[in-house]
Amino acid sequence: MTRPLRAALAPLLITTAAAAARADDMAASPADDTPGTPAADARGRPAAEGPGTPAAAPGGGDTSAGAPAEVVVQGARPPRSASETVRERAEVKAAPHRTASDVLQLVPGVFATQHSGEGKAHQIFFRGFDAVHGQDLEIWVAGAPVNEVSNVHGQGYADLHFVMPEVIRELRAQPGSYDPRQGDFAVAGSVRFELGYDEPGITVAAGAGSADARRLFLAYHPGRADEATFAAFEAYESDGFGPARAASRTSFIAQGVYQPASGLSARVMASAFAARFGSAGVLRLDDIEAGKVDRFASYDPDQGGDSSRAQLVLDLRAAGDAPGEGLSLAPFVVLRALRLRSNFTGYLEDPASGDATEQRNEAITVGATASYRLRFPLLSDRDALEAGVVARSDWIEQSQRRLAAVDDRPTATLVDARVRATDIAGYLDASIRPARRVEVRGGLRADGLAYQVLDGAREGAAARSAQGVHVGGKGTVDVVLLPGLHALASVGQGFRSPQARSLGDGERAPFTRALSAEAGLRYADERVRASAALFHARLGEDLVFDEATGRNEPVPATARTGVALDAVARPAPWLVSSVGLTYTRAAFTAAGGRNAAGDLLPFVPQVVARADLAVTPRLGALFGRRLEAHAGAGATLLHRRPLPFGEIGHDALLTDATARLRYHRVELGVDVYNLLDADWFDGEFVYPSRFDRGAAPDLLPARHVTVGAPRSVFASLSLYID
Repeated sequence: MTRPLRAALAPLLITTAAAAARADDMAASPADDTPGTPAADARGRPAAEGPGTPAAAPGGGDTSAGAPAEVVVQGARPPRSASETVRERAEVKAAPHRTASDVLQLVPGVFATQHSGEGKAHQIFFRGFDAVHGQDLEIWVAGAPVNEVSNVHGQGYADLHFVMPEVIRELRAQPGSYDPRQGDFAVAGSVRFELGYDEPGITVAAGAGSADARRLFLAYHPGRADEATFAAFEAYESDGFGPARAASRTSFIAQGVYQPASGLSARVMASAFAARFGSAGVLRLDDIEAGKVDRFASYDPDQGGDSSRAQLVLDLRAAGDAPGEGLSLAPFVVLRALRLRSNFTGYLEDPASGDATEQRNEAITVGATASYRLRFPLLSDRDALEAGVVARSDWIEQSQRRLAAVDDRPTATLVDARVRATDIAGYLDASIRPARRVEVRGGLRADGLAYQVLDGAREGAAARSAQGVHVGGKGTVDVVLLPGLHALASVGQGFRSPQARSLGDGERAPFTRALSAEAGLRYADERVRASAALFHARLGEDLVFDEATGRNEPVPATARTGVALDAVARPAPWLVSSVGLTYTRAAFTAAGGRNAAGDLLPFVPQVVARADLAVTPRLGALFGRRLEAHAGAGATLLHRRPLPFGEIGHDALLTDATARLRYHRVELGVDVYNLLDADWFDGEFVYPSRFDRGAAPDLLPARHVTVGAPRSVFASLSLYID
């Protein structure tokens, strides 16, 4: 990079907020015992291309003989734990997925359910954490944060419906909090989606299926450009598999990668999304078993809501003087809105008008990430140092009102607030080789969070403010045992920010602090990636869903201990398989409320397993045109879900399958979800309720369920025009 360019960018990077360089800008780590050998990344491939190795320049420049070739040194960030996981396009496409949240289930230990309609954010379980709608899982898409601060429905609310599965190029999961780039909500871990579309030209796909589902997908990718340059559109509608389950959504994503100057690259991503959805809500299990209601019925068909999102990301990267060095700056802006009507208890709280509530949340998020990485020879010539900052500021308006069952008239105001939340963080990360086979990676991160809250009506609203700082250390030791085989031990401190409306004036903002540790083995070669790890995590306090408030409420300290296994195999170009298995015991470590120390944490499944397998054979040619097929399946097992009051939920085994036949530019496909037509519950709760107006109160806890979707079939026709 030229010195004038460095001088021009440096002040901007210092004054704007920075963090997290993308994976392909990171320096290599020692994945082999031979000095100078490029490291293996989390995928098991070399983490940096050798000097002088040509790579396709952004924009697809001509590299034919006689034309100048742009030399790009690329690498992937080395793993920060034994169980760090990467799922690439081949694994994502193995089995059918309706949403990006479905794709999350490829991560070992993740199970996602959607118990309140096809437009509300999924409930996410991850390695013993009930992250609910995102409170314990930090999620980024294409350089922008997805988690919402102080959302009225739940802290960390993360709605991924705006991402079509077809444009997911890579999914990277970092369990625990071992990387200084991980920030707020990275308690169970972090997930980052990278976007791209690899079909050249124009794609037109239309389909229809069960429950009168209809979908149109359009995409464009210029063939000579990097696959990160694309535009895609989705329109989806469904009547739902039962009453009050209709849904519709539209989404648009466009991304372009450019090289405005030598050594400088730019990526621009813009998206827009809107959805409307119904929700059947909960049913009492005893009513279903007694035949009083159909399993697909609804006590209140007026439940549901609408949601929207728009965002813009600009990602600038300037290469440094040496491989692995460089500057990164990525500002972003996100606009979000959510309205949700629900009723979990019927007429228990308000026998006359009912317990239905309507929640509204609107937010504007503005921020940036930036970093500077350089070679820092300390103990070896491959040592490196990175400094970064992250900043985001959120303007939030939220309310929650109780509504009368007859005419939706507001009968009580439970929440009415305006919130300004600011998070400014700085981190320092180092990678040092004290010995030929050993590398130590880690650093320190400090987050300063500030809140201003206005409660009540806009005129004469009560004002409060609070502020706090969280400092956390992270570290990983990576030892090469044999070529391709590594032993890793990691420890880190993470946090979850508080709900702003829970803070008092002048209060030092309390954080949910997490301490995580993990040790395990990783192996990778050209065909196989595998890992096995033991992990433990402790939280100073936690949040659990409360049916009376319709939100997550504080509970005492908790701990998780478990084992995670993962394997991805590509023994042949036409065959791919992946398997993940996690066992976790999550329990309270302190007594409080109705929970005693040692009680299992409710709602958190102890065993989550996922397996995917796909074959994509080329069948030859027909009339001189290529003929190929794709067949794949994915199976998810959910076992032993503890519930409140010592109860255990039902197990679930779900299998999805897909078959496709492509001839030249035309493809026919059939996707089957819940292939075995399992009767299952995607949500189970235990609490008192009364859904018959005027009936005698029953304060005994009862099992409540939301019914999972039955078998459904979806057929599609796709045209590829280039």
